[in-house]
Amino acid sequence: MHPMTLELRRQSMTKTSTSNPDPNDQTGRFVRLLGEHERNLRAYVLSLVPHWADADEIVQQTRVRIWEQFDQYDPSKDFGAWSRSIAYYLVLAMREKAGRYPQLRSEEFLGSVSRQFEQAAPRSGGFRSALAACLQKLDTARRGLIMRFYGGTETMSDIAADMGLSTGTVKVRIHRTRLALADCMKQTMHREGSE
Repeated sequence: MHPMTLELRRQSMTKTSTSNPDPNDQTGRFVRLLGEHERNLRAYVLSLVPHWADADEIVQQTRVRIWEQFDQYDPSKDFGAWSRSIAYYLVLAMREKAGRYPQLRSEEFLGSVSRQFEQAAPRSGGFRSALAACLQKLDTARRGLIMRFYGGTETMSDIAADMGLSTGTVKVRIHRTRLALADCMKQTMHREGSE
């Protein structure tokens, strides 16, 4: 858990441990809502940003922005949707600064991914468990390749140079592994009725 979240929880626990919880306690409400929605927020950002390091930065900025704007949050509205809209605009801001991800230059692309995520959100628990199970089924080399590419800051060229392969070969291996993962996940989710 992020240090900011831990500190806010600690503050909230200190306040509520000596008395009954105050329904007007901003910090407590913020921590509770963020705790309920943080995994989904992270998954949403990862659907828009291809590298975990950048996604982590966006999620951190989103947490800060949510806290700064929390007094404007309407409790009758969906906190998850509200926090994802803040993250979306932070991704757009990153797009303006970063020429690193050509696909992020298209607002149409980001909007499309965002809409698909919102439609799939109710099933995201089944998606995550299927992904975890299928990643474990991959052999070590293919799982390592996928984790390096999607889990770090390395580019395909970096990975290819490190492995002593051409970029084209690495691209093909990643593509084939993604197809295998997608097939496995589809079968897994179909068997579990998550589709």
